[in-house]
Amino acid sequence: MELKTVEALVSVGTRYVGRAPTFDVGPPWWSEVEGVTRRLEELLGVRTFVLRLVHADEAELGRGGRTVYHVQAMGEPRAGVLDVTPYDGWDEIVAPHPLRAPWAEVGGPERMVEWARSILGPVDPVQVKTWNLSCLMRFPGAWAKATSRFCSMDADIIEQVRRYDETLAPAVLGQSAEHRWSLLAHAPGVDCWEPDRATVEDVVSRWVAVQARLADSVDELLAPRLVPDSLPAEIERLLRVVPLPGSDRSEVEQLLTELPSIVADLETAGLPISLVHGDFHPGNWRSDGTTRAIVDWADTFIGHPATDIQRLVGWLPAAERDHALEVWTSAWKAYRPAADPLRALAPMAVLARLIYAAMYQRFLDNIEPAERIYHEDDPASELRAAVLALRGGN
Repeated sequence: MELKTVEALVSVGTRYVGRAPTFDVGPPWWSEVEGVTRRLEELLGVRTFVLRLVHADEAELGRGGRTVYHVQAMGEPRAGVLDVTPYDGWDEIVAPHPLRAPWAEVGGPERMVEWARSILGPVDPVQVKTWNLSCLMRFPGAWAKATSRFCSMDADIIEQVRRYDETLAPAVLGQSAEHRWSLLAHAPGVDCWEPDRATVEDVVSRWVAVQARLADSVDELLAPRLVPDSLPAEIERLLRVVPLPGSDRSEVEQLLTELPSIVADLETAGLPISLVHGDFHPGNWRSDGTTRAIVDWADTFIGHPATDIQRLVGWLPAAERDHALEVWTSAWKAYRPAADPLRALAPMAVLARLIYAAMYQRFLDNIEPAERIYHEDDPASELRAAVLALRGGN
C-alpha cells in the first residue's frame, strides 16, 4: 500500500507544544487523515484534529511524500513524546488568513463536532478527511460535513434531490446554512468503484429523472453556475491568470475562437440546463446490493447535464461505456422525447474540460496559499485536455 510520511506540528489552542516523531501511514492522499489522528491519539493520549496542510514535498495527485500538518490536541499531550524545540515560523502558521477554511482554524473541528452532538447525542467522531474543500467526520450511523463557501452545501442540494427521489441521496439529519454544515445519515453498503450493469442502470436513470424534474426550478437552487454560455468569458479570464507556455496558450486561444460554435452544437441536443453532480464517478455511489445512493454533493453546480455522463464514461472501463451511454440516452429520451442526447457528447468532450478548468481556478482563487498545491496545475491540465479533445484525442 502507498503511504505518506507525516510530520505533525501539534498545538493546544494556538500554543505550540511540539513536533511528533514522523511516521508513515496510508492512504497516501494528503486529505485523508483518519490514520493520522489514530496514530497521534495513541501517541499523545488525547483526542486530536488535523486542522490543515502546512507543507507537502510531493505534488503528484495530492499524495505521498513528506506531509506536514497543523494538528490541534484537545488537551495536554502525554509528557516526553513530542520534540518541544521551538518551531521556526510557528507564528506564521497560526496567523489568521482571510481565505482559511473555518474548520482549518483552531477550534473549528470542535465546533462542528459539538453541533453534530447537539443532534446525535454524546457520540464520538472520527475525522476522516480535511482539506480546502471540505471537512468530513464520521459518527455512529451519520456523517458531518463542512463545505467551503464557494462549493455547494450537501444538505441543501440533497433536500432538493430527495423531493423527487427519496433514496437517491442520504437522509438529511441536520444542517446549518450559517456554517455550511451538513449532518447526513450513513448510506449503507460500499463505494461502487467497479459497478455492475444493474447499478449503472439504476443510478444513471434515476439521476437523469431528477435532473429532468429539477430543470424547471434550477434558478431557485443555491449552487454555483457553470453554464456553457458563460465559458467564453471564463476561458478569457483563465488565459489571464493560468501560466501556460506559448504553444499551449496559442492553442487555447484558437479553441476560444471556436467556442461559440461548439456551444451551439451542444444546444442542438435539446437538453435543459439543470443540476450537475460535478463528480459523477462510481466511487461517489454507495450500494448494499439492494439500495443505491449518490454521495458527495459539494461539487454540484448549475450547468449542462451531459457534464455528468462525460465524467462517468471517463471512469468506467472501455467495455462498460456503451452501456452507460445507452442508459443515459434512453433516460433523457423518456423525459425529453424531442431531444437528441447523443448530439451532446462530442461538444461536451471539449466543454467538460473547460468547465473543470474554470472550476479548479475558482478553487485556487478562494483557498489560502499553503493548500493551493492540491489544485495548482489543474486548470492548465484541463485546458490542455480540452485542446486534445478538440483534435479528437482522449
